[in-house]
Amino acid sequence: MFAMADGSQLAYIKESEWGTTPATPAWQILRLTGESFKIARETKQSAEITPERNVSDLIHIGGGAEGGFNFELSYGAYDDILAAMLYGSWDANVLVNGVTQSSLSFEKKFLVDTATYNYFRYTGMIPNTMNLSIAAGEIITGSFDFMGKGGSVAATAVASSTYVDAAAENVLSASSHVGALSLGSFSTAKILNLNLSATNNLMSARVIGSLDNADIGAGQFNVSGSVEIYFEDKAVYEAYLNATEMALSVTMGITTAEKYTIELPRIKFSDGEVVASGQNSYVMANMSFQALGDPTEKYTMKITRAVV
Repeated sequence: MFAMADGSQLAYIKESEWGTTPATPAWQILRLTGESFKIARETKQSAEITPERNVSDLIHIGGGAEGGFNFELSYGAYDDILAAMLYGSWDANVLVNGVTQSSLSFEKKFLVDTATYNYFRYTGMIPNTMNLSIAAGEIITGSFDFMGKGGSVAATAVASSTYVDAAAENVLSASSHVGALSLGSFSTAKILNLNLSATNNLMSARVIGSLDNADIGAGQFNVSGSVEIYFEDKAVYEAYLNATEMALSVTMGITTAEKYTIELPRIKFSDGEVVASGQNSYVMANMSFQALGDPTEKYTMKITRAVV
């Protein structure tokens, strides 16, 4: 039998010590639309000269773990990963980007035949990037990408493993489940799509004697994005030309107290254009933006959950 995606499962658990899966883990199953986790191996071809003109060897020179997963947004499904991404923790249902690193172990479980599974595990995984796409007429989608220490493959589960079912809240759409979208003084603008991207600019440390990464370090937390607006007047483009500072906020959810609000208190447009792309089409203002740190609150991004 060939393994199919319908027989696969991705789960995670928070680590107490970087790179070490807790004993008797209670794995949290994830909702996802696709994944790309792998045990990394960097190779280098031997430079030996042979009389036969053949390549004599291919050598492993580096390793680690990398990859991530794509998702459709639903309430409560990714709170732990959001906290790890922002190097922070939820405090009274509020999360802001900080400086405290936390790590995760991931496990992929594939059904090989009717009664046999293979397990692929990845340790010391730190979120490096996050993307979120909110587009009219579409499901709200996103992705996380990670860097980690290393991984392993096994034919059996970790001893005394248990598995917690994934959150079961409804998937959110941009048309039905965005309650508020504010963009500076353009809160009444007609917006076609909004894209957010965040990165921790992670760095991996190599050491002699190991293929695994010895450490994962964080660089600058950087948030950027783009917004496509139906053109109504020149004010939005002038905001780009004049480097006007503004705030961005979006609230997503279905049920009272089961919503998220993402806030960027300071953004500036980094690029912009107003274009007529062709016949029988609307004139659009396509604007890119850069988020900036708030000098008073000391954060760039704020996420509030359980919003009413």
